[in-house]
Amino acid sequence: MRKTRILCMLLTIVLLFALVTACKTVDAPVPAPSPAPPEPTPEPPIEADEESDSVTLYWAVWDSDTLSYYDLLIDAYKEIAPDVTIKLVDFDKDGWNVNILTHLIGKHDYDIINVLDIPGYTLHTGADMLYPLNDFATARGINSSDYMGIPEQLMIDGKFYALPFKCEFWVVYYNKDLFDELEVAQQEVTRPEDTQPEVTRPNNQMTFDDWSEIIKETTRGRGDSKVWGNFFQTGLSATALFGILDGRHTINDGNYDFLKPYYEAVITLENGNFVPHRSDIIKSSLEYGDMWESGKIAQLNTGTWFRADALDSGFNWGIAAYPVPAPAIYGSTFGQVTQLAIPRSARHPEEAMNFIEFVTGTQGAEILASVGHIPVLMTDAALNNLIDIPGFPKDETTRDALRPKTLIIEQPPSEQADEIRAILNEIHAEIMDRKIDIDDGIALMNERVSALLR
Repeated sequence: MRKTRILCMLLTIVLLFALVTACKTVDAPVPAPSPAPPEPTPEPPIEADEESDSVTLYWAVWDSDTLSYYDLLIDAYKEIAPDVTIKLVDFDKDGWNVNILTHLIGKHDYDIINVLDIPGYTLHTGADMLYPLNDFATARGINSSDYMGIPEQLMIDGKFYALPFKCEFWVVYYNKDLFDELEVAQQEVTRPEDTQPEVTRPNNQMTFDDWSEIIKETTRGRGDSKVWGNFFQTGLSATALFGILDGRHTINDGNYDFLKPYYEAVITLENGNFVPHRSDIIKSSLEYGDMWESGKIAQLNTGTWFRADALDSGFNWGIAAYPVPAPAIYGSTFGQVTQLAIPRSARHPEEAMNFIEFVTGTQGAEILASVGHIPVLMTDAALNNLIDIPGFPKDETTRDALRPKTLIIEQPPSEQADEIRAILNEIHAEIMDRKIDIDDGIALMNERVSALLR
């Protein structure tokens, strides 16, 4: 089934090329096929650098005009490898996976490509367009276990075809000012002779149940002055995927009984008015960024990508590690990665791997962190660079939360990934909107995905 799907996709792309060629022989204007694969800018020329000691590597990327780390990485690498020239080939990020695959099929001489996401990784490896990197890594002493377990999750027949250099993962943001105010408020209503109860703050050793209690404790007020204990975004990821952090479950396996405790807990928090109801969020078009900025929420579980918004919020905040299932596996979270790979059509695979080693290693990590990105290999020096950004919290809880032990891929490679996700999202909405009860919803997830996988 997998080979059949990939073959059909490749045939479709080939037919597109054939149609474009045929149109060129017709005098009358003929509409271009839709969608037509865009040409990259600039198209890499063929350079005869084999005749000298110099090497030119072509790196297929997106947003080279807005992401400063590309030039920083290239300039730094030039200092240690002066005979290597690296030229960027910029594509539009929209449609990236198909566009890159189209050009790889056309044998374009990219030596390095960005791998945008897991669907792209699945697409490129399924079409046999990438070199396996195991031998390259072994020859250079690269230990795949240094990358938070990511390469091991992406093995295909014991081989991995990319190395991650940048990531985003789920954490808990919390408003320190609101926690300070809560402590003051508790002291004002407690008699001096009573033992002062301490307000529990988010920490890096929270089970999901622990965190649920903190959500309840930090909810206060009513009406316009109400402060919610947390804001759950409306999708499946923010609401129920805590369950995959036990390392035993995925959202691809067709059985979703493990999601039940989290649906029960979040719906209980909604019913108790500790968090906004999903239906109210949608009806009122509430944005979690606006709620955070206005000081209406004490906590927010979301990805590290929110750090720029948090920096702009103007109040004291911190980050805590993501809550995990019990029994606890502290330091586990889930998220997405950006990777680097070497196409089989690369003209200089050895030199390309040398550059990948640099970008994914300690020096690359420090450069990425210095401009606010999260490197997969978070060394002490890289962490210091990130924390040194003006406005970034510098407490130990935040520091440790930015170095998870394991980053679980939110949805592992699967040719049915999009279809699985669509089914789960549909039923998730029905559960959270109380159109179907939790047990019936999960049973329907199990039935429909299992049928898809057969």
